[in-house]
Amino acid sequence: MQADFLNLNELFDISEGYIHVHGRRLVLHATHAFAQFRKDLIDMAGKDRARRMLTRFGFFWGQADAATMKRIFQWKDKMEWIKAGPKLHTMSGVGRVSVKSLAVDFDAKTFDMQVYLHNSCEAEEHLSIIGRANRPSCWKLAGYMSGYASYCLGKSVYFIEERCEASGDGYCVFVGKDADSWDERLKEHLPFFEAEDIKGSVERLTQELRHKTHELARHRRELELIHDAGDPFFAEVKSASYRRIMQLASRVAQFDSSVLITGETGVGKEVVARYIHRHSHRAKGPFVVVNCGALPETLLESELFGHKAGSFTGATRDRTGLVEQANHGTIFLDEIGDISQNTQLKILRVLQEKEITRVGEGEPLKIDVRVIAATNRDLPKAVAEEKFREDLLFRLRVIEIEVPPLRERTEDILPLARYLIDRLTKKLNIPKLRIDATCVDYLQVYHWPGNVRELDNALERASVLSQDGIVLPENLPPEIMHAVASHAAVGDPLSRTLTDVERDHIQTVLKCTGGNRSKAAKALGISTSTLWRKLKEIGGDKDTIME
Repeated sequence: MQADFLNLNELFDISEGYIHVHGRRLVLHATHAFAQFRKDLIDMAGKDRARRMLTRFGFFWGQADAATMKRIFQWKDKMEWIKAGPKLHTMSGVGRVSVKSLAVDFDAKTFDMQVYLHNSCEAEEHLSIIGRANRPSCWKLAGYMSGYASYCLGKSVYFIEERCEASGDGYCVFVGKDADSWDERLKEHLPFFEAEDIKGSVERLTQELRHKTHELARHRRELELIHDAGDPFFAEVKSASYRRIMQLASRVAQFDSSVLITGETGVGKEVVARYIHRHSHRAKGPFVVVNCGALPETLLESELFGHKAGSFTGATRDRTGLVEQANHGTIFLDEIGDISQNTQLKILRVLQEKEITRVGEGEPLKIDVRVIAATNRDLPKAVAEEKFREDLLFRLRVIEIEVPPLRERTEDILPLARYLIDRLTKKLNIPKLRIDATCVDYLQVYHWPGNVRELDNALERASVLSQDGIVLPENLPPEIMHAVASHAAVGDPLSRTLTDVERDHIQTVLKCTGGNRSKAAKALGISTSTLWRKLKEIGGDKDTIME
C-alpha cells in the first residue's frame, strides 16, 4: 500500500447520525466554534495550559489515526505508513500538507521530517477570534504530527512549529525529530506533550474495534460521491511503464503506420488499439474488431474480405467483408498469430497494395484502411518455426507496443479497480457501489494471471455478492483470498513448524471472511466441526485466533 493511494470514499463512511472510519467514530465541527472554544480555554486556563490541552488532544488524534492505518492496511513499506499521516491530515480538511523531507531509520529508531502546511485551519481559528499571534500557534496540529509519528516509530517523536500563518508567515513549517535527536530547543516544548500511556489506550481501542469491524460493515452506508467521475475512456495511470505506453500510442495515433500490440491475455490490447483510433484523423471512421482466433479458416476469409453470391455453397447473396466495412477507418485484427498461411498472404496484400479481392471475384477493390494487430503469441518464434510469414511480421510491426502485465504495474491496480467499479455501478444498477479500504491489500498482493480482464470479472463477482453495495474481502474470489493467505505466511521455513503455518493460515482465512466460520471452513476445504477442533488444538477460541 502507498500513501498516495488513500481515497476519501474508501476510508470514511457516513450514515444518518453516524460518521466513522472503519469503526472509529468521527464528528464534524465548525472551525468558528472551535475558535471560540480555544479563546475560552486561554481566558480561563491561561495560554500555557490551553496549549498543553490542545497539544494533547492533537497527540491522541494522531496516534488514533496511525493505529487505524495499521489496522486497515498491510504496510510493506513503513515509510508509506508515515506518509499516510500528512495524507490523512489533508483529507481531514486541516489544510494542504506536504512533506518536504523525510529520513527514518526504523532499526536505530531515528526520525527527521519537515512538513509544510498551507491554509492551516488552526491558524485561521486563532486569527479569527484572538488575532495575530507573536509565536507559532498550531498546537493541535503539532500534537497530531507528533502522535502519529511516535506511534509509527515506537519511540517518542516531537514536532515543533517554526513558522506559522497565525504569526504572519505565508505558510506553516513543522520540524519533527525523535526525542534523542533534538537539541536544546525541545526542553521548551516538551511540557506541552502528554506523558500518559496514550499508545496503550489506542491499542486497546484498536483491539475492540477489530472485533466490531465486520458487524459495522454490514450497516454502513456509502458516502455520497464528492465529484462526478463521468465516464473516462481510461482509468488514471500511475505506473511509469503504462504512461510510456500511452505516450507512444498518442504519438503513433497521428500517423497511418501499422501497429502490432503484444502482451498477455487480458492486459487491454484492444483498449490501446481503440485509444489509437480515437486519437487519429480516422476517429470519425469505423473501428472494426476481428477476433481471428474465434473463426475457423473456412469462414475467416469470407468474413474478412467478403464474397460474391454463388461463390460457394450457402453464398446466396453478395457480402461485404469486414476489411471493406472498415474503409476510411481502422481494422483491429486480434489474435493475428492464429491465422493460416493463406490468410496471412491476403492480409499482406492489404498492407502492401491497399486492396482486397472478394471470394468469387477476380477484380481487386481499392481500400483505405489502417491495420492494427494484436497477439499474445511469440511471433518471431512462429516465424522461426515457419508458422508465420516473416514479411507479414515486418509489415505489421512498423510500430510495436508491448503492454505490460498487471503484476508489473501494481500502481495501476487501484485506479483500474475504482474505474471498473464505476462502470459496474451502471451495469449492475447498484447506485452506491464501492470498494472497502480493507480490500486494497488483497487486490495488490494477488498475482492477476488474467490481468485486467480477471480484475474486471473478480470485481463483478464481488459486486454481485456485496452487502449494501460495499465490496469486502470476503466477496472476492477464493483464489485471491488464498493468495493473500499464502503471502502472509511467507517467512523462514526453518523457523516455523507445521502447526505455526496451519495456525497462521486459519487465522488469515478467518480474517478474510470476517470471522464467519462457515465461510472459512468452505474456503479451507474442511467441515465446520473440523475447523472448530483445529481452533481448539492450536490454542483457543474464535477471539484468540483472530488476534
